[in-house]
Amino acid sequence: MNTMALVHTNDSVGGKSDASRQTLKTKLQVAGVAAGLIGGVLSGISGGALIAASWLSANAAARHWLSGAGSTLLLLTIPLIILGAFCLDWLEKNQPQHQTNSTLNDNDKQ
Repeated sequence: MNTMALVHTNDSVGGKSDASRQTLKTKLQVAGVAAGLIGGVLSGISGGALIAASWLSANAAARHWLSGAGSTLLLLTIPLIILGAFCLDWLEKNQPQHQTNSTLNDNDKQ
């Protein structure tokens, strides 16, 4: 019997290796950062524009709709920015830390 055939590889049951899982995780983190930070800024700008448009609207139904949509977008700004910041911290946590000369202690210099 060939014992080498029974050696376990790093592939999981689904067939994806650890490297492909890591790249997928990194892509999802980058997408979370982009969606959170860019979406947060865009929702704040568009929410403010919709509220300003509601002030100028003569139709009461349109004014109510614009005001509600603008307020909703303005309220979504903070959670989206928090999501983007969380994903950015999660992304940077896996990166190696580099010390510069200004961060070294006097005892570390030789």
